[in-house]
Amino acid sequence: MRKSLFFILLLMWCFAPHAHAQGGGDGAPPPSYLSTQKKFTLAFQPMQWFNWGWRFDLEIRLGDGPGWIQLGPTIYSKTREGNYCYYGNDYETNFFGYWGFGEPFSKLTGSGLDVNYKRFVDPKRALYIAGGVSYNLFNLEYYGSRVLWRDYVEDGMLYHTYTYTTPKMDTQSINRLGVNYYIGYQVPSRWMFLFDAFIGVSYRYSILDKEKPQFNKSTFSYGYNGFVLMTGVRFGIGITP
Repeated sequence: MRKSLFFILLLMWCFAPHAHAQGGGDGAPPPSYLSTQKKFTLAFQPMQWFNWGWRFDLEIRLGDGPGWIQLGPTIYSKTREGNYCYYGNDYETNFFGYWGFGEPFSKLTGSGLDVNYKRFVDPKRALYIAGGVSYNLFNLEYYGSRVLWRDYVEDGMLYHTYTYTTPKMDTQSINRLGVNYYIGYQVPSRWMFLFDAFIGVSYRYSILDKEKPQFNKSTFSYGYNGFVLMTGVRFGIGITP
C-alpha cells in the first residue's frame, strides 16, 4: 500500500508541471513557449555598438495577452582621433586613424529612447509585429571651419561670395525623431534566456544647425533624413515576479 501510494505521488510530481503548462482550460501555452509568458524581459542590442550606442530594452507584458510595451533607452559615447577638417558641410581626411559608418568627429555624447508596441501574431507567440516612435539627441565635437557669405561691389556691380573661418573645434547638436515599424521572430524557450531577430523600416527627421556640418551623408549618419532599413538582434532574459 505504501509503495503504491509512493508511486502515485511520484507520478503526480513528475507530470503536474507538464499538465499545468499544457493548460487545457486556462489557455496556457505548452512548455516550449513558456518564455513568452514572462511578465518582463530585459535585453540588449549588440548591433548598436557599430554606431557607438549601448541600448537596453525593457519589455512589459500587457495583462495575459500577446501585447507588450517596449522601452529602449540608448546611451552614446565615443572619443576618437583622426586627421580631418570640415569646410562647411564637406570634409577632407586621409582616413588615418579613422573608421566608421558616418562622418568623422572627435567626440560623441548623447542619449535616446524608443517606445514601441509589440504584438505576437501566431499561436506559438514567436512571430511578432511592432511599431513606435523614437527620439535621440547627439552632441558632436568636430574640427572645422564655418562658411561666411560676403557681399562686395566691383565695377558698380554687387557680388556675393563666401569664405571660411579659421578651422577650430566646434560642436553640433542633433535632435532626431523617428517612426519605426518592424517584424521579428523571438525564439520560444522554456528558460529565462531570450533571443530574437527583427527587420523593418524607420523614417527619421533631424533638427540641427544648418550653418554647421549636418552629418547626413549616409543612412548611418546621425543627422540623416528619410527612410532607413532597421535590423538587429536582441539577447536577454525573461522575468516573472
